[in-house]
Amino acid sequence: MELIIDIPEKYVISQSPEKLTQLLKLNTAIDLYRNGLLSVRAAIEFIGKIDRYEFLYECQQRGIEHQTYENIEELNNEVAMLDKELS
Repeated sequence: MELIIDIPEKYVISQSPEKLTQLLKLNTAIDLYRNGLLSVRAAIEFIGKIDRYEFLYECQQRGIEHQTYENIEELNNEVAMLDKELS
């Protein structure tokens, strides 16, 4: 899918459109990850051109901890909650 965003040129002068696109994708993926809407794997796929360690490093730089679960019951509860919210 292609999405076109109109950004005033004065905000793009200091970096290339490619770098700005990558930054926007990274920030969006991190926000979706933080809100539980993307897994690490999905976030990496969303961004492209980044590996798992780079993504987790960027999350850490923004104060976002890696999401883990203590046990399968906790994971199942999270999945059920998200399923209910998205229905």
